[in-house]
Amino acid sequence: MDFELTQAQLDLQQRARTFIYTEVLPHYRSWPITVPEYGPELKGHLLAKLQDYGLAKLVVPKAYGGQGLGAMEDVIVLTEFAKSPRRLPGAIFAPWPVLYEASEAIKARYLYPVLEGKTSWSMCFTEPEAGSDLARIRTTAVRKGDHYVINGRKMWRTGHHVASYTAVAAVTDPQKGHKGISVFLVDNDSKGFEKVRDIPVISRQWGVEQEVKLDDVVVPAENLLGREGDGFSIAQHQFNRFRLRLGGLALGMAERSQELAIEYATTREVFGGKLGDNQAIQWMLTDSQYDIESIRWNTYYAAWMVDRGGYSAARLQASMVKAYCIDAGLRVIDRAMQILGGRGLAIDDYPFSDFYNHLRLRTQMEGSTEIMKIVMAREILGKGGRAAG
Repeated sequence: MDFELTQAQLDLQQRARTFIYTEVLPHYRSWPITVPEYGPELKGHLLAKLQDYGLAKLVVPKAYGGQGLGAMEDVIVLTEFAKSPRRLPGAIFAPWPVLYEASEAIKARYLYPVLEGKTSWSMCFTEPEAGSDLARIRTTAVRKGDHYVINGRKMWRTGHHVASYTAVAAVTDPQKGHKGISVFLVDNDSKGFEKVRDIPVISRQWGVEQEVKLDDVVVPAENLLGREGDGFSIAQHQFNRFRLRLGGLALGMAERSQELAIEYATTREVFGGKLGDNQAIQWMLTDSQYDIESIRWNTYYAAWMVDRGGYSAARLQASMVKAYCIDAGLRVIDRAMQILGGRGLAIDDYPFSDFYNHLRLRTQMEGSTEIMKIVMAREILGKGGRAAG
């Protein structure tokens, strides 16, 4: 077993780190808080820089103009990106892998524009009465000739600000439970597909979620992702992708927080010495380093598993990353805030508040910590299960 990154991975990591520390961290305070507020000039500048540094379309297959890299490279780069309290624009990864198997007409409408950075995608699976138990969703999709008619209500539509379409989960066969769920690509300007309300959330840079309703929304049959009944497996694959990436997110935020805490502890003068001379501060930094290394190796191992056996083979590891790494990252950020005292509470001077609130948001998304433990227990006991998060 080799614990070293390859030279190519180290080079990629250094490019991503240089990009963040040169092009982002010195400047982000002058930027708007959320990506949808970025003007065309800023977006264009950042997208061009991502290209210059070789950091665009990392996991998009080479046949589609991407770099064709794996899960390990994805989390390595995301770790560096996460050190900024501002998110970056652009299509960093393809929306739904099943789209690569779709017809050319569907690719032209929903895949290629995302890969080219012309638009993005959103998704809504959760409903007012159905979240972690995906089999409880009540939104229906009824086949009528060459189209489906969708009716229902959805909570937490994510990514709608810059999206032209939404992946919607709906029941196509109510007799089959979670095996009767399908996923459809619904154009956001479809008649009957309407916003009910905006839902501001705890994370500034995340922005606003939405509650939406679908009243007799007509969707072409070709907009069905995969086959009828594939929705639950498609959702699981997507959630496992997201859960693994959260390890990179937690690692980057924790590393940056620790870096700022060490810098402060070694320069701040208190009681005739440095703040870091105090054992209480030393122990906090030590505990944080332990958490950081635990996040790193949980995430790297899960990525290694994915690159060798795919996301379905690493469901346990992805769930472990989601359950453990976010909580560990929150601990590191909290300690850094404590070490900096009052300064740690300044939301514009330091990134701790943005980091903490964003990670706290992600404890609920893609499956809560408690659901992750249920998933892990079922995997350990060989029972599988239907909890999708």
